[in-house]
Amino acid sequence: MSRTLSFPESETTVAQLIERAKSSSAPVEIPVQDSDLVVAVLPRQDLDKIHALRQFDAKLAKKSRPKTPAQYLAETERKLRRYEKKYKMSSAEFYRKFQSAEIGEDEFDYFDWRVYYHAYKQLKKKVANGKRQTA
Repeated sequence: MSRTLSFPESETTVAQLIERAKSSSAPVEIPVQDSDLVVAVLPRQDLDKIHALRQFDAKLAKKSRPKTPAQYLAETERKLRRYEKKYKMSSAEFYRKFQSAEIGEDEFDYFDWRVYYHAYKQLKKKVANGKRQTA
């Protein structure tokens, strides 16, 4: 949105506010006397942008909810399966070979894969312990 025009006079009617908005390319606002409220008139495209931002914020808030260890475990397993498919070996086999230097550090993916596999083992323990405590 561009600049906002403000009209402090309390005698402005809604019809006058609309006429001012039509003649201006900027949103128009007028404060409501004796309150923290403001009446605003703005072009439809600006309102559409506001709605789009609210929807984006709602989606972002949904994504940023804390995940459970089981959700992290499932996500980590999906990532491991991609590496296993790409390099045609299990994560356990990769980890053993990487730790014993049977495979080099040539592949950039290897470091990420090692981290994900380590996280997978830790998450698996955490989820198993959590299930035992709730059972």
